[in-house]
This record gives sequence, structure tokens and C-alpha cells, in this order.
Amino acid sequence: MELGTLLFLLLILACPLMMVWMMRGHGGHGGHASHGAGHGHIHGDAGEMSGTGSLDELRRRRAELDAEIAQLEPSETETKTPTAV
Repeated sequence: MELGTLLFLLLILACPLMMVWMMRGHGGHGGHASHGAGHGHIHGDAGEMSGTGSLDELRRRRAELDAEIAQLEPSETETKTPTAV
């Protein structure tokens, strides 16, 4: 078998193999994101939260963000000037 044919076959086989690998969750990290939703798994910049404290932590963070938004909103409306038509 020629090298070009072998590389072509490897390329064709790489696609389904990568799909299976990604659907399996990269080797044991869990399946789809929906599978981890009920188990306290959060991916991304939110950090690693797990267990029963995650809901309380999220509520605390939301309250902090709501307070920060409430503080910033009046200052934004004060700096906006009405536009002349």
C-alpha cells in the first residue's frame, strides 16, 4: 500500500474516531454537558463547584452581581445626555 493511500485512510478514520472520543467526554470527564448538569458539574470560567454548596455559592454570587448592577445603573443614566433631534 502506498504512503499516500495509507495517509488518506488514516484521515478518513480520524473523523469518526475523534467524534467517538469527544462524545465520550475526552477520556472519562463525563459525557455531554446535560449529563453533568444534575451532578454539580460546571465547566468554563465559573470555576469548579460541586456538591451541595454550589447552589448557595451561586445565589451569593448572584446577589453580589445584582448589587453591583444596581450601583452602576444610576451612574450610567446620569452620564447619558439627551440627544438633540
